[in-house]
Amino acid sequence: MGFLYALEGIRTPVLDKLFSALTFLGGEGVFIALAVIVFWCWDKRRGYYLIAAGVGGTVVNQFLKIVCQVPRPWVRDPDFTIVESAREGAGGYSFPSGHSQNVAVAFGGLGRVIRGWVRWLCAGVVVLVCFSRMYLGVHTPADVGVGLVCGLALVFGLWPLFEKSEEKPWLVTAVYAVIAAVALFAALYVEFHAWPTDIDAENLYEARKNSYTMLGIALAVLVAYPLERKYIRFETKASFWAQVLKCSLGLLVVMGVRVGLKAPLNALFGGHVSSNALRYFIMVLFAIIVWPATFGWFAKDCPVSKKGKKALKVAVIVLLVLALLAGIFCWVVTKDSTMPPRDFPEAANPLITPLGVTMLSGHRAGGGVAPENTMMALENCVTSTDYKLDVFEFDLHLTADGALVLLHDGTLDRTSDAAEVFGETDVDVGSKTLAELRRLNMGAKFTAEDGSMPYAGLHGDDVPEDLRIVTIDETLDYLESAGEYRYIIEIKNGGDLGRQAADGLYASLSEHGCLDRAVVGTFHNEVTAYMEKEHPDMLRSAGVMEVVKFYFCSLLNINVKPGTFAFEALQIPTTDYFFNLGTSRLVNYAHSHDIAVQYWTINDPDEMARLQSIGADAVMTDLPDLGAKVLKQPR
Repeated sequence: MGFLYALEGIRTPVLDKLFSALTFLGGEGVFIALAVIVFWCWDKRRGYYLIAAGVGGTVVNQFLKIVCQVPRPWVRDPDFTIVESAREGAGGYSFPSGHSQNVAVAFGGLGRVIRGWVRWLCAGVVVLVCFSRMYLGVHTPADVGVGLVCGLALVFGLWPLFEKSEEKPWLVTAVYAVIAAVALFAALYVEFHAWPTDIDAENLYEARKNSYTMLGIALAVLVAYPLERKYIRFETKASFWAQVLKCSLGLLVVMGVRVGLKAPLNALFGGHVSSNALRYFIMVLFAIIVWPATFGWFAKDCPVSKKGKKALKVAVIVLLVLALLAGIFCWVVTKDSTMPPRDFPEAANPLITPLGVTMLSGHRAGGGVAPENTMMALENCVTSTDYKLDVFEFDLHLTADGALVLLHDGTLDRTSDAAEVFGETDVDVGSKTLAELRRLNMGAKFTAEDGSMPYAGLHGDDVPEDLRIVTIDETLDYLESAGEYRYIIEIKNGGDLGRQAADGLYASLSEHGCLDRAVVGTFHNEVTAYMEKEHPDMLRSAGVMEVVKFYFCSLLNINVKPGTFAFEALQIPTTDYFFNLGTSRLVNYAHSHDIAVQYWTINDPDEMARLQSIGADAVMTDLPDLGAKVLKQPR
């Protein structure tokens, strides 16, 4: 940590941007693009070599992460700060560094098979990316060092075997068989190991998902390699135009298979992450066998007429123009707005606040300070002397007997001791009655700021009442007796259950006299439509498709007719879904149409201050104590 503190002391805005850009070269996407280009367009043997090193290294990397469970530097030392732009790409455990391993395999492997100045360039990229991970504060020297060593060990250890692959192809098969065996072991270990109850559920989920992904890729290459050698035998050579078209179309086809199979396979496997194994198995088969079967048409000496070659060039030009337009589109929808924020004192919507004043909302009732969506969290927000909430935000699910309870996830593992109580994992909250759910400790997985889990050992009668699951009526009984608050409520159920939940919530809000202070939202378009039709006097936020429509209207500054937007608030992230929704342009447009803008989930103080400066009406945060120090609230 001492070295990281030293680097923290030399940070400047220019260096932050430089190393944030450099660290991108260690990302998974760069490795995939590089491996594909080498495999399809340069040399198959070198392509197989990079794939083996990349897949083998990732299997080892992900296995070490879940086994060692080393937290990130800022978790180990709360006083240490990172470059915030790097936080989004630094999920999961810290040891070893995946970026360091990726860049060692991608550019180290490329440098291993190329001589001259390119080799030195590759070495420079490896060093700079590894250093960037420490400069940005997301990895320690130990994380980076082990990731780098793992990557380079595979780079130098595997190449001698692939050099002999023409004379001894069985060596390559043996390499992939070993990688597949290790991947299978890792997947089985992560799936069936008796993990402690206090393990971070999100990191364990990521480990399972990544393990199955690597297993699918490893098995696919093991199967595809001998098939490609015997039946496909594609040539990598082609004209420049043909290479561009081959790679562009090929990547679209392969990624289309990857994206298109996700939903149906996920449904077929009942939502289990093992579906990733089959999805990536099929995707890699397309990349190694199916798409390369078309390469004869792209080959340099293929019998294509002059008209055919001309058509090929036109196709490439059109593709490049489309890529340029796509790049311009991406720049437009992701860039920040230069439009100055405006005040709208004439706004009739009470959810719209004056410019520079932003309501503080506790996301999941302040789930970063106390166990989320529990009575303990609610009471903590009401009685705290450090902060005062303007808006309570929480989520609702229906139980098997029709009760509406506060819970974010559809299953209970991440927050409670459901695995111990019910003897099974991934229990759907809708499969249990309220009485059964009352047995749970809803704070079992809560992690305090100091890294401790103060409620993990409480089970049965030892669980305090304020940590048991709570209903919407109990919530409103307490909060309405404590003050006059506003509410942001999300219905998590979809379909008929979502409609039933909307009816129940409407009845509860009406009974407690707070219908005009609660904004109800959902990610399910059919539930949004139902609320609009059956409960038009219930304030609601925009549905998913309504947000999309509104965004493009704001982007083009379309002057729509009054009543076009039938919602009172936009409850949106800033850049979670690629598009930049956190702009003064969008806020101004919303306010001009009497619509409030409320952002989730904002835990960075600089982002809170920025959103307040552009006119955000509310900020939802897991850390209301931090938010109170940053935001100027309505009083």
